Amino acid sequence: MLSDVPPERIRLRVKLGTEEFEAVGPAEVVASHFRTWQALVGKVPADPAPQPPAVAPAERSLHGEVSPELFAIDTQRKLVRLRHYPDGKHPHADAALLLLYGFHCSFDGDGRAVPVTRLRAALTASGHTDARVDRTLEPYRAAGLVKKRGQRKGSTYQLTPGGRQRAAALANALAQSLSGRGAPT
Repeated sequence: MLSDVPPERIRLRVKLGTEEFEAVGPAEVVASHFRTWQALVGKVPADPAPQPPAVAPAERSLHGEVSPELFAIDTQRKLVRLRHYPDGKHPHADAALLLLYGFHCSFDGDGRAVPVTRLRAALTASGHTDARVDRTLEPYRAAGLVKKRGQRKGSTYQLTPGGRQRAAALANALAQSLSGRGAPT
């Protein structure tokens, strides 16, 4: 009889907005779990547009140096995002330097050496979507403003004292240019 045959196993993966369902197993079990998931998701209020991550005011900085007009700080994800992207001769390198400064000021010990994966996420969230952090920061690394430790995804970047001064000067110049324009955040 068919009782010796193992039940058919299926894999189902569904994503609706921010909600996800994934299951592997016998078809009837997966179908049952999927119906339950659908009922639960149906009770969640619909979110018409994805919301940006919740950010704490930048005044949360332990050093009091981070401007809320320049940085959005997501304390849950430990992520810093630029509210306004710099322009100039090296905008991506300047953005990366500013982000390192934002991490340094906002997360104290955790912001000293920033993992490359977190810095890349911050650059992407700030508007530099095809960021190669090593290439982006090379001019400042060569100038001694940034230290790199490790290799590939395990590497970290950290501002040197000269890098902190340069980043503070960039932040002040960007804040002044924004206050002169009356730009919204």
